[in-house]
Amino acid sequence: MPIIYRDCVTQSEKLIETVKAVMLRLRRYIQKALIFISKIFLIVLFKIIGPPRVLRYGWPINAAILRAFGANISKVGVFIHSPVNLTIGDNCLLNGNNFLDLSGHITLEKGVSLGPGVTIMTHNRYNHNVFLEERLAHTCGIKDVLIKEGAGIKAGALIVHGITIGKNAVVAGNAVVNRDVKDNSFVAGVPARMVKEII
Repeated sequence: MPIIYRDCVTQSEKLIETVKAVMLRLRRYIQKALIFISKIFLIVLFKIIGPPRVLRYGWPINAAILRAFGANISKVGVFIHSPVNLTIGDNCLLNGNNFLDLSGHITLEKGVSLGPGVTIMTHNRYNHNVFLEERLAHTCGIKDVLIKEGAGIKAGALIVHGITIGKNAVVAGNAVVNRDVKDNSFVAGVPARMVKEII
């Protein structure tokens, strides 16, 4: 290959790499600009009509809206997800102070009831503690939770990520459910164990 031609090919490859890098940087700037414009628009809108009852946007916008209304929220590692990961069927009852972690999907089928203070988690981490997350890796991650038709979760119960509560099952108050619950069964305790079958 002649030296002049080889130099042209090398320069063309460098030019292509440079153009790719510039396009990637430009794309990032456009994304940041769109998020910034969305934040400003929504903050102005909610300043006019009042604060939103449910935050339905991506986590950076949700955090910006809360800050605009006086919430003191750190800008480092705070994620406020929208309730897009939630399915609630007919005739469900959610009492006060329920906490639904929507990192993963939560499905409440028809007729499910949650007592006051029920917590349903779909993820688990150890605050990025390298030691714990290496040794307890099997307990980390995001996993969906399914609560089947007619199940009753009593006050203060905790359902951890990846659990399925069976049809017409009952979880006793303050129980910690860390394994699946069969249909038509009553579980209680920490961790929750089957007490009896409901027949």
